[in-house]
Amino acid sequence: MLRTVMTIRIWLVVALTFLMLGTSCAPASAPSSSVDFGPVIKVEPSASPIQVNDTVKVPITVENIANLTAIEIHLSFNANVLEVVEVNNGSFIKADFVVQNTFDNTAGTIDYAVAQINRAPAKGSGALFEIVFRAKASGESPINFRETQAAPAGALLSDSNGTAIQVSLTEANVSVNKP
Repeated sequence: MLRTVMTIRIWLVVALTFLMLGTSCAPASAPSSSVDFGPVIKVEPSASPIQVNDTVKVPITVENIANLTAIEIHLSFNANVLEVVEVNNGSFIKADFVVQNTFDNTAGTIDYAVAQINRAPAKGSGALFEIVFRAKASGESPINFRETQAAPAGALLSDSNGTAIQVSLTEANVSVNKP
């Protein structure tokens, strides 16, 4: 019981920090040189184009991150072309506290927010979570970060102190061909 109360309090601090910081996790504009620009969240389809009725796994990954303990990501997709079959936790951070893991195939939205508790913060690169889509019809489906009130850039990441981590965002597109 005490652990549950502490977990809720920790997540509340993280959420309030995000609200107070506003857009501090907004995508950083990419300079034109080839220098390392810091943390990046990427949408990375495993295959494109795919055929109608095929499934495709789309990992959402992070690169070059340090001190990561919580994430909140909101995505959109073309619901006329794709539908979500499932959303799976990634291996990069442990989803000790799942705030959101939902999708809406009518609206074409995905909302995912988790925090790891009582663990060393994650650092480096890896999969945050994975979306399994099924192709419904031929066409194009961008997979974009979606603005929300809590996450104006579509993604918020937090360190162990509840401080937002600024990241760049890379979106993707899935093409579906007729069988």
